[in-house]
Formats: sequence, C-alpha cells, structure tokens
Amino acid sequence: TRDLTEHLGISRSHIYHYFKNWQALCVESISTFLENELNEFVMRTASLPARERLKAFIEGVISTTPDPTAMLYGSLWQLAAHNAEYAQLMESILARWHDALVDILTAGAQKGVFRHLNAARFARQLDAMLFGYSDHLYTLPSDAALRQAQEDIDDFIGQNLLV
Repeated sequence: TRDLTEHLGISRSHIYHYFKNWQALCVESISTFLENELNEFVMRTASLPARERLKAFIEGVISTTPDPTAMLYGSLWQLAAHNAEYAQLMESILARWHDALVDILTAGAQKGVFRHLNAARFARQLDAMLFGYSDHLYTLPSDAALRQAQEDIDDFIGQNLLV
C-alpha cells in the first residue's frame, strides 16, 4: 500500500477510505480491468460477421505466447482455489465471457451461418476445449502444438456448428 500511495502521491489513509484492505483494492482493480477487457472485445467485434467474431474469440484464448492478461487469468485461477472473493470474481467474469460467446453463436444461427443448436451447451464445450488447449500451450508452447490445436478446434466447429 505504501508503494502504491507514494507512486500516486496520495496518503495511505485516502486509499483506506475507499478500500477496507489491500485485497479489496486488488479485487476491485482486477475486476475493473477484466470488465474493461471484455467490454472492449464486445465493442470491437460487434459489427463483425459471426464467423469473424468467433474467430476473434478463439484467437483471444489460443496462443503460444500468453499475453499479460492471460497470465492474470492464470494467477486468478490459483487464487480462486483458496480465496472466496477471487473465486467469485472468476465465476462472474467467466460467466460474462460465456454470455458473449453465446451471443456470437446465437447471432450466427439467426443469420444462417451457424446451426441452430443449444448455444449455451456448445459454448461450454468450446470453452472447455479452448481452456484445455490454452493450458497446454501455456505450459508447452510450440508452433506445431498451436497448429494442431487450431486444426482440432476448426474441425470441431466445422462438424458441429457450421451450416
């Protein structure tokens, strides 16, 4: 707290006026950052065709070089396993990402680009696949593993989603 308040040029008592402790400050900061990231994705992709929106969603998860945001999510997973506030934060933001994916799938089905299916179920299945590949690529990154993941995901989508 001392380092932060010195950097901001404010007193520590000012921080504690708004946040009861360091964890409350961290949870609020992380929550705001993740909400902004999600809102930015939704706004940036809203005008794209459904297939491009889906591609952008997938590319935001699958990579051989995790960006700082992906690393933040990884850290939150670990914190969530031991801390109810972080678990609630993860549950909330992942539910919002799930809803964004369901919206993409629903819009694509309405346009006749995607099959009419249980969008929530398909989103859960795709999320599980994406998180699994993401963890693998984060742990053992390689171009070959990335290509394999992309091919598997494209095959899953082709067989189950595309008209």
